[in-house]
Amino acid sequence: LFTCFSAYLSLCLYPYLQAELGLNEHHQNEVINYMRFARFKRGLCLKTVDSCFQDLKDSRLVEETFTVDEVIDMLDGLRTVVHSEVESELINTTYTNVLLLRQLFSQAEKWYLKLQTDVSELENRELLEQVAEFEKSEFTSSNKKPGADLIKPKLAPLNEGGSELLNKVRTCL
Repeated sequence: LFTCFSAYLSLCLYPYLQAELGLNEHHQNEVINYMRFARFKRGLCLKTVDSCFQDLKDSRLVEETFTVDEVIDMLDGLRTVVHSEVESELINTTYTNVLLLRQLFSQAEKWYLKLQTDVSELENRELLEQVAEFEKSEFTSSNKKPGADLIKPKLAPLNEGGSELLNKVRTCL
């Protein structure tokens, strides 16, 4: 039974060679979709910060000379606005990541799986550089694969026979 199940896993669940991030093609496409979303949100946040500076220029920098106190007041106000905007975006990013984890864990729980995370890996400089290089290679126009991001395959549940097999393997463990 175990031999049949492991053969099933190797043939059906992991049909693709692992890519740069060590994931199969389906999961790598999911990562790319998330990175596209994150890049969009990052761009919006940067535009907001830019607009804070532009607003200061347009509204407060109308005179030729300023006193030190006026400059300090303007910079303090700008710092407060930028701090508030960045904090809001960081909080939103945290909540978005929690929702993403919730989706993954919910899918895993349907199959009686318990996923584990290693939070210490999130600050691993080598891995972060690997992800940055992956993002750079994926999102440069010359390396972009046409149509790869348009496909949104969903994980189809196993038929009844497959779930019975999964439950038998689970009880054996």
